[in-house]
Amino acid sequence: MALNDTDLAATDALPAARRPDRLYYDTGVLLDREDFGDEQTYHRGRLARALGYLGGSGTLVGLKVVAARPAPGLELQVGGGLAVDRHGRLIEVPRPWCLRLAPWVASKSNDALRAALGPGGVVADLYLRFVSRGRGATPAFAQGAYDATDALVPSRVRDAFVFELVLRPEAKDDPAAPNHLPRQRFAALRALAPADRANAVRAALLDGWDPSLARPDGEALAPLQEHAVGVDAAAVFLARVRLPAGAPDADGRPLFDLDSFDNDRIDNQSRAFVVPNDMLAAVFAA
Repeated sequence: MALNDTDLAATDALPAARRPDRLYYDTGVLLDREDFGDEQTYHRGRLARALGYLGGSGTLVGLKVVAARPAPGLELQVGGGLAVDRHGRLIEVPRPWCLRLAPWVASKSNDALRAALGPGGVVADLYLRFVSRGRGATPAFAQGAYDATDALVPSRVRDAFVFELVLRPEAKDDPAAPNHLPRQRFAALRALAPADRANAVRAALLDGWDPSLARPDGEALAPLQEHAVGVDAAAVFLARVRLPAGAPDADGRPLFDLDSFDNDRIDNQSRAFVVPNDMLAAVFAA
């Protein structure tokens, strides 16, 4: 792996759930690598906690998933946009991104595809995950039991992203069932009469401390119901996809009809949204 592609996820202190302390400066204090890392972690952590509670995790803007057919074949295309993950980290996709469906299908085993095959086709979910990537290079002292003087480390860290399309066998029989899709934090308020909502909002906020955002130091983030097995529990669910496929052939592989795949087979609406305040003001203005 090239230095500029180095995955620095292990160096990100936010998922470790440590409560950040502000660095204390004084004349004559010697600062080291840990001090500068703690300085960044404090400010990133405060912003992340605010974003996580003010809006929750989900899509802030854009990131619409559509079927596209540029040469050489069918693509699942995601528009540019911005999301907030469950650690409160911003994930920005600066331009449209794509995943070629034919190679993705070819990479899956017969058993895995059959397990996700339901009456409506093969069911899969698309996730967006935060990653940190090293950028550039700068000399540094070698780490560990080395005495090299020409060691290099990344000079910058870029907040980047990864898309993951994952088979969902547990949702194959009823892809629209809510038990494997994102749960809205305050969905219960919709059923109330407008006159009752003000008191219900206060009650929801008083009882709304989310232990997944304020978990004890070192405790792992528990996955939500929309997270497939093996998917990062902080990943943002974007869309459910139903790939047209019929009964398996003689080799036990489902027969796909990707030519008939279209936007009607992509569910963009079940994701969680982080709604901007000015949008709420426009919707509820008298």
